[in-house]
Amino acid sequence: MRFGSGAHTYELVQGWHKLPPQWTLGWIGSIGTDSQDRVYCFNRGTHPMVVFDRDGHVVDRWGDAWVNHAHGVFVDQREHLWLTDRFAQVVWVATTGGVVLRKLGFPNVTSDQRGLFNHPTNTYVAADGTIFVSDGYGAARCHRFAPSGRLELTWGSPGDGPGQFKLPHGIWALPDGRVLVADRENNRIQVFTRDGVWLATWPDFLQPSDFYVDSPACAIYVAELGGRVTILDFDGKIVARWGERGPGPGQFKCPHGIWVDRHGAIYIGEVQRDDALFKFVPVH
Repeated sequence: MRFGSGAHTYELVQGWHKLPPQWTLGWIGSIGTDSQDRVYCFNRGTHPMVVFDRDGHVVDRWGDAWVNHAHGVFVDQREHLWLTDRFAQVVWVATTGGVVLRKLGFPNVTSDQRGLFNHPTNTYVAADGTIFVSDGYGAARCHRFAPSGRLELTWGSPGDGPGQFKLPHGIWALPDGRVLVADRENNRIQVFTRDGVWLATWPDFLQPSDFYVDSPACAIYVAELGGRVTILDFDGKIVARWGERGPGPGQFKCPHGIWVDRHGAIYIGEVQRDDALFKFVPVH
């Protein structure tokens, strides 16, 4: 069964991941991959980080002692994992083996209590080390940090006008410096400069939740909580789209996280149902 269209046509790999007995992934916050094709599934099940090989076999698990609520994953150029932990109010930075190197934020302290975040959602790290965080459930804003972790800029406020948010849920910067924000409950993507200046709004999404950007292919992959996956070009034009609510092959409940590996395979994790981890491979 094929999904998508044109150069973005995929097949679903049925039964891709294999879990040991008594394990569950629960609701899946997000997914990332590394250069060795390991798949990092940040989840709310038995172990918060479960690592699979390309064929879906478990090769590692970690994070049990320090992850509170698995939400967002970003794998940077050094293959450090930036893990946005919503309830802990921090972004953990860990090795692929689960060793914590640093953190942004103050554990279990919200910005209302003089912390840094208020239920953050996702993190993106640019090639120059600049860090962007969408701070969505309690704050309706985004942040930019220097590579050192020093806060440089905060922008956004609650609302539905340009530059306002109703749950900023995903964030990613394009090669030209434009910053995409998935403004989930406003059903749109907003585009900003690196300095938080509003540039454009791309409407008509179903609760956009997370991004992956393939820069060489000029493709933006969007997970939509409303039961859909959309692929855009860098001008916001739709080049492929599929999905609907349902339990069948290629149907979704609530896509929450998305990542694309170096072979072009798309990984999607869902919330609001357990163990919903999907792999779509390109059809050439």
